[in-house]
Amino acid sequence: MAKPLRDLLSEVEDETTFIRFLSALRADCETTKHNCESRYEDCLEGDHFQTKSTQTFLRAAEDWARRGDFADGEHYGEPMLRRVATMLYVGKYLLREDAPRR
Repeated sequence: MAKPLRDLLSEVEDETTFIRFLSALRADCETTKHNCESRYEDCLEGDHFQTKSTQTFLRAAEDWARRGDFADGEHYGEPMLRRVATMLYVGKYLLREDAPRR
């Protein structure tokens, strides 16, 4: 059984573990495209990719990068590649303003 993305994310230390995470993120995205209904609620329940376009993915990743300690240049000793992996990970979730109204 494959490790959950969050576990792989916490293991990112170097290029090898970053690539392992990136491969799992891509696989998660591909699975979502094939197994997820187009309804937002279905993606939310299954922790699938909520972003369905490159535009919304990048908006979510950029939003994370512009806020908090990343924007302030703080990383508290965490490997930079893990910070970049986190930015990519959060790109799978829609921003509140992009989510469909319920």
